[in-house]
Amino acid sequence: MFSFLVDIVVGFFEFVVDVHMFRSQRSKRGSRERSVAEDTLAVAHFDFVTLVLISLVSAGLMLLLAFVFGVPVGWSVAIGLAVGVVWGLWRYSRLLRQQ
Repeated sequence: MFSFLVDIVVGFFEFVVDVHMFRSQRSKRGSRERSVAEDTLAVAHFDFVTLVLISLVSAGLMLLLAFVFGVPVGWSVAIGLAVGVVWGLWRYSRLLRQQ
């Protein structure tokens, strides 16, 4: 039970740090100033919707490559992870440039 409470506190702290870092990166890029609520909603959407979608597509790609096309498991995992990382970085950079 204690570890569950610690995980909740650490998760909340991590989210607050994510929002703070996002706001500082946007300000260094010269983007317009937005409210904390808008930035919090953008980070929450990225964390809980976009990253889940990317991870599901990457896992599906790994399974498709390994079981349907017969690609070795190591290569299918590497390709799936590479696609997920590139897609996630691209979406995060779009989020930073968003007006």
